Amino acid sequence: MSFRLGFSYLTLPKCYYSPYNPLMKSYLEVIEQRLQQLLPQQVDPQWVSMLLSSQENVTDVSVFDAICAPARDLVYSGGKRWRPLFMLLTARMLGGQEAGERALHLVALVELPHNGSLIIDDIEDGADMRRGNPSVHITHGIDSAINAGNFLYYLPTIALDRLDVSPEVRLRLYQIYANYMRKIHLGQGMDITWHNQQNVLPDVASYELMCRLKTGCLAAMGCELGAAVATDDEQVIAQSGAIAETAGLGFQIIDDVLNLEKGNPGKLRGDDIVENKKSLPIILYAEACPDKREELFTTFHLAQRDGYAASEKAILHLIDDIERSGVLAQARSYASGLFDQVTSMTEQLYPPSADRDQFLAMIEGFRQA
Repeated sequence: MSFRLGFSYLTLPKCYYSPYNPLMKSYLEVIEQRLQQLLPQQVDPQWVSMLLSSQENVTDVSVFDAICAPARDLVYSGGKRWRPLFMLLTARMLGGQEAGERALHLVALVELPHNGSLIIDDIEDGADMRRGNPSVHITHGIDSAINAGNFLYYLPTIALDRLDVSPEVRLRLYQIYANYMRKIHLGQGMDITWHNQQNVLPDVASYELMCRLKTGCLAAMGCELGAAVATDDEQVIAQSGAIAETAGLGFQIIDDVLNLEKGNPGKLRGDDIVENKKSLPIILYAEACPDKREELFTTFHLAQRDGYAASEKAILHLIDDIERSGVLAQARSYASGLFDQVTSMTEQLYPPSADRDQFLAMIEGFRQA
């Protein structure tokens, strides 16, 4: 299911948005508004002055607008916005409407770095497509794309500086942000190391750690930020992050499965093979069919060397073998077990509320994707 909110085209898991859930629709609309306050559709002098932390009279903003263009192209081309939704719901579950209002000021701190990481990830992987469009580095060039991706890591810290909280809370929020931004780069580094090594497959435990760092990381960061504007209980803050991290791991596994089953939205079926991604289904397949490892590595090598179009037949042949082995169902079952854990942890940590019901519905939406 898809519909337009503001400038963003959102592809939404129908389980938790259908039929146009009014509560979630209102949350998403506000999230879009907050994102556009920090990354506007058109830069003006006031925005530049805000970034420069000065009262300088900036008259020509065209260069700043050009700097933001690559970032805007990705941020407003789509995205499920589930990470800032997690943050908002966490704040509301722990601190009600007042905490939710504070969390809304921080949605860009979760969503913009996520998009920045996608820009950098596509450059590192040599990916041609993202969300059905040419990747940012294809459209704007590698230099501008790198700058835009890095800019999205730092731009939303303005929201931290402008948030009306005590110095102690602000320090805690900065510490959470710095902690998870370190972690996400470690996760990306693990992924890069493996896809640069043709004949190396990580074990399941190492893959899980990589996904917790790379995909679960920003979800955990968002929920810890949401919890930190609602409570000073460090144990509760940490538990909220653990819930989101586990949900992010399950989300990534389902994403890996979908890549082989039918292709992720806006991408080609099996393009993870071209990028030499060592996903959970691939790891399970190699473990279940050791006699197929050499063929597996050969297909990865040829696909990475020759590209998708030239290797499509071999890629689809490998996917057929993977499907017949039963590991896609096994991977889905693995993810389902993680979502069971998330549901149990959520029910233990958060009191009953409409927001908790919505959070659990989102988890169920991930399971059914």
